[in-house]
Amino acid sequence: MDKLSSIRLEDLPVTIKKHIKTNIYFLQVISKLWEKLDLQHCVLPSWLQASQVKLKSKGWASKSRKQHQSCIILLFDVIKSAIRYEKTISEAWIKAIENTASVSEHKIFDLVMLFIIYSSNTQTKKNKIQLGCIQEQLLQSTFSIHYLDMCSSVLSLAQSLLHSLDQSIISFGSLLYKYAFKFFDTYCQQEVVGALVTHICSGNEAEVDTALDVLLELVVLNPSAMMMNAVFVKGILDYLDNISPQQIQKLFNALSTLAFSKQNEASSHIQAQAILPCQPPE
Repeated sequence: MDKLSSIRLEDLPVTIKKHIKTNIYFLQVISKLWEKLDLQHCVLPSWLQASQVKLKSKGWASKSRKQHQSCIILLFDVIKSAIRYEKTISEAWIKAIENTASVSEHKIFDLVMLFIIYSSNTQTKKNKIQLGCIQEQLLQSTFSIHYLDMCSSVLSLAQSLLHSLDQSIISFGSLLYKYAFKFFDTYCQQEVVGALVTHICSGNEAEVDTALDVLLELVVLNPSAMMMNAVFVKGILDYLDNISPQQIQKLFNALSTLAFSKQNEASSHIQAQAILPCQPPE
């Protein structure tokens, strides 16, 4: 394990799989992994970034980037598989992350692992979130590594967080939805909107308020992407009996903003007919 930093990236998944499976001292092994696996294993290496300009014409940089990303994906698949089938490993990962001395020492690697662990076991205590140890800058940096395909893990976690009674956990869940919509592909964006609609139709007042706030923010910040999911938003109109007058007002603010956004002025009259109901609810 002391030689981990000298192992080639393409050999790292096999090495980690071997150590996790054959060593009974999970905490010691995983703590060493946490210590050695720095941000360089989660982003494009600096030497490759610097050389991309020179090698762009040869296509070498693009090929190396893809190889690097493939190794990272395989690495996390190995870890994800180990966590799902061995509870002790999951607990050891959490312990290693909790042993971090300060908030500033947390890494992208930590947050990706928490996504995997929390989504695999929603009953796991979310101490790091409750204590405010996950800073928004770290969250944004983690979401920028979009090739890790974290969509299902992130949405599963966000959904469980919005069911919480703790406001700090609920706020973190809303951030997950916002960043998932911002950084992930159109399929995941559709899943985000669908999840928010489910929260809004749940009848839980706090859950409805949070989901409506996120929905309205997404409409304001990215109306063109939200327009592609307008049919899901309009579907909430069938469940107005489950929400309060104030919440209905938030919903209509989102719908009207979507229908008359500046990016869609050319066909706003058509969109208004498609998005807004013919008559307001009584």
